[in-house]
Amino acid sequence: MKADRIFLALAGLLHDIGKFRQRARWGADRRPHEEQGAEWVAERLAPNLTFLPPEDRRRLIEAIREHHGTPYDRDAIAVILADRLASGERVQREDEERGDPARDPMRSLLAALRLPDRPLPEPSAWAYAAVPLPGASPDSWKALFPQPVNSVRPDYRALWEAFEEGITGLAPEIWQDPEATLIALLALLRCFAWSIPAATYRDEPDVSLYDHLRVTAALAVCLGELLEDNEALRRFAEETRSERFPEEPVALLIGGDVSGIQRFLYAISSEGAAKSLRGRSAYLSLLTDGVVEFLLNELHLPPTQVLYRSGGHFYLLAPLSARERLPDLRDRLDETLIQAHGGDLAIAIEAVVLNGRDFHLKEGNLPERWAALSRQLGERKARRFHGVIARHYDRLIGPFGGGGERPRCEICHAEEERIGPIHRSVERREEETVSKCSLCRSFEELGSMLARRSVYQIRRRCPPEMRGTFTWRTVLRGMGLELQFYDEVELRNRFQPGDRVIRINAADLSPVGRIPVHDFQYLPTFTPLEPDGTIVDLNRMAETSRGIRAWACLRMDMDHLGRLFRFGLGERYSLSRVSTLSHLIALFFEGYLRVLCEQVDPERRHLYLIYSGGDDLLLVGSWDRVLEAAFRIREDLRRFAAGNPSVTLSGGISLHPARFPLYQAAAEAHAHLEEAKAFRHPDGHLKDAFGFFGVPLSWEDAAWMRQWAEELFRLIRPPDPQGPRVARNFLHRLMEIASFQQKEGHLSRAARLQLDEMIQLVGFHRARWRLVYTLARQPSAAQPILRRFQEELLAEGGKRLRLLGPLARWVEWMTRGG
Repeated sequence: MKADRIFLALAGLLHDIGKFRQRARWGADRRPHEEQGAEWVAERLAPNLTFLPPEDRRRLIEAIREHHGTPYDRDAIAVILADRLASGERVQREDEERGDPARDPMRSLLAALRLPDRPLPEPSAWAYAAVPLPGASPDSWKALFPQPVNSVRPDYRALWEAFEEGITGLAPEIWQDPEATLIALLALLRCFAWSIPAATYRDEPDVSLYDHLRVTAALAVCLGELLEDNEALRRFAEETRSERFPEEPVALLIGGDVSGIQRFLYAISSEGAAKSLRGRSAYLSLLTDGVVEFLLNELHLPPTQVLYRSGGHFYLLAPLSARERLPDLRDRLDETLIQAHGGDLAIAIEAVVLNGRDFHLKEGNLPERWAALSRQLGERKARRFHGVIARHYDRLIGPFGGGGERPRCEICHAEEERIGPIHRSVERREEETVSKCSLCRSFEELGSMLARRSVYQIRRRCPPEMRGTFTWRTVLRGMGLELQFYDEVELRNRFQPGDRVIRINAADLSPVGRIPVHDFQYLPTFTPLEPDGTIVDLNRMAETSRGIRAWACLRMDMDHLGRLFRFGLGERYSLSRVSTLSHLIALFFEGYLRVLCEQVDPERRHLYLIYSGGDDLLLVGSWDRVLEAAFRIREDLRRFAAGNPSVTLSGGISLHPARFPLYQAAAEAHAHLEEAKAFRHPDGHLKDAFGFFGVPLSWEDAAWMRQWAEELFRLIRPPDPQGPRVARNFLHRLMEIASFQQKEGHLSRAARLQLDEMIQLVGFHRARWRLVYTLARQPSAAQPILRRFQEELLAEGGKRLRLLGPLARWVEWMTRGG
């Protein structure tokens, strides 16, 4: 990696570190944050940066001190420009922040988003507590949810002290390597500055200091290429002080999107699918990591250039010169994926040029540039492998399979084969009931490792080649990435100098013994385990369900996410805000959902979080726990967005007996999700709904059903033997009435009716009276509850009568089996 890029990344990442220190020392030291930042770097950080020559360490300190001044150093000018572009505003002189930096918390960006066709969010402001990112404790995740701003009292002093302890606690080896240093600094800033506002002189301090620092660092690296033209750089600096940002190109926004995910995940047989599926899902995340690391290595970019990676998507900022190399790098990645997966998985990579004017809040075109990149990625996905298809016609077009009696994997249906130096073996072991190929077996092992291991290490520099037995590691090695998962005992025995160690699901960089920890990562891992440590299969989860012996498949995703990013920010669209919003959403889906599953299933026997990333998820397990998780996810996302009506979620759930094929369940749940996304509310807006076993409902109606399902269950199976009770056949009577009501609805919507249909309709109008009669015939002790049930069903013209059928079916499932 080029030394000038390391310097620019460090300068950008640390340019506003004085704001953190200033907030912590506000009562005793109110010097400008530039001075405080330069002083702290000089005293605490610069002595550790031995990979920088002494002169560069002095230049780094001065770049931080002068980033609101008029420096002559060209690297310092690049940091000033990057700071302005990241903020998206022309900058006059910011002497210091108005307001109260020591007391102002970071406001919730999600709470303020607004789509054009949705109601305004509540006017009250919401803010985050100033605490480190959550760790292993479930209670620590409460910090992810904003509180009314008047109730938040940030303790920046304690947070700064914890940050300094984190710096002091880093293993000495980290400071010897520039890349390791950048990775560790990014991780510590993410942990401790994620909920600190980057600035409080603006009306809404809703950008985190962490996100502003990393975006500034990424832009500084890109602007470094402009340094050769000193006159252009100074002209650029002057123009950003005026009303106009210059039109000159400054950076390349690179986007990547893995395609073929659905088929890869779900086109497997049900026998042993659960054991393989978690590993397959994790592999897709690791594959995205592998592609990102490959591009960073080949383009000689520091880790600061990664804006986002989650859910099979990634975005990087790169200097303009990277555009020339992208076609070749894309073809090399295509070659690797074709050799490994034929045409099943592909990676689309495209880029758009960003000019200076694009970053201006009021006059810029950053949303349009991002939309253009999305369109290009869609077109590239439609032309997958375009550059290399002629060289791999047989792997992509066929004929497939070798014929004869070759062993075949009973999970993924692939034959045993040798592809160049790669060998996909197929075998059935003594304790197994099906034959498995080496790749599927490795996915099972990966899923098991994720359920137990606490840290993993990445060996960054290995020859980019694929050979030997075909496993998930084979593909990553083809991208120059060697990866192993270890527990702490294995890590102590297997660690080698140069390895990068990442702790899973805990924001903690303290060493493991004497082994350095460079980074942390949240992985959405929640796996049900038997006492012997094996993964609980779907059949067992069905057997341990409440009531009916069945398992459920749940799929959910956020509504209108693309529109939220493009339009929800309005005139405040800046790269720093986009990064803050992306980071927060990733924290919810990649970090918090694991904790939520643990709260719904503390025994770890009933829920299996197969996939969660980006903005969507797939969850399977005992039907009652999955249903409970669906409601919790929706409720907690609302809390996460402070009840903002523009931030919503839709879901679809399907119910299945034991041994039902998982791929069919996933398809059925997806169909119910699509029905929910087509649901139209009375006010005309779409989505924000729940596909309840084939019945699309508003979440409000679903919550009403949930409440009454529990109340009716307690009437049929009273916890107190002396309490009110109704017979279970009461449910069948309700289902009959619901059937009458449904037929009445079909007939009443018909344009013309035949005579016999008119007679039927007259009869069906008696459904309400039958309901009243049926409820009145139940035991007198139950009447207070049933009268309230009747009133709610018939209120507002009986609009809830259509819920009677699914409600009765729900309670029937709950009460089946004893």
